[in-house]
Amino acid sequence: MVQATLGLGRAHVAPLLGEFTARHPRLNVQLRTTALPLRPHRREFDLAVHVGTPPDSSLRMRRLAENRRVPCAAPSYLERSGTPERVEDLADHDCIVLRENEGDFALWRFGDAGNPRQIRVHGRLSSNDGDIVTGWALQGRGVIMRSEWQIRSHLQSGALVRVLPGVPTPPADIYALLSDDVHVPRRISELADHLAARLPDRIAGSTLSPDLPELR
Repeated sequence: MVQATLGLGRAHVAPLLGEFTARHPRLNVQLRTTALPLRPHRREFDLAVHVGTPPDSSLRMRRLAENRRVPCAAPSYLERSGTPERVEDLADHDCIVLRENEGDFALWRFGDAGNPRQIRVHGRLSSNDGDIVTGWALQGRGVIMRSEWQIRSHLQSGALVRVLPGVPTPPADIYALLSDDVHVPRRISELADHLAARLPDRIAGSTLSPDLPELR
């Protein structure tokens, strides 16, 4: 059993699992995509693909790809509402919140380990689906904080514009999480190798899932 978040699972983990099973025709793989919080104590997976710092240090971790969360908005929103110049300015903007995993969804973090900063944001729209949140932003509904892998192509095309570009954001790297057992099955370690080798190149050109059209 492989577990992944909805967006990353659909866009990248699923194709990579297809590649892996093509190389290992006797292997059966089940992928479960979910917006629910990771529950490592339930041991519901052989390998989980997780974005950001894992919630349970008892799990064995392997970093698959570097990633950061990026605040951004459509040009139409910024023309209408103005461009934030300081982190504190976000408190006066419509911010679209992604409700995934556990924690305080509306608390956006900036800075680095030596100078952490955070701001509580507000807005009328929220969802547990990252593609929906990105779609609202593309429509000019507000500011979002999304993983760089998910919105990179929109930043490159100008459909979204990064706000507060001079303010760093903490890493939200992508990890493979495995049970911290003495012996990890060979098929699981080889799958982790495959994801680590292929995922960075795939996310370098990330777009919305093909079945979800871009909303202008």
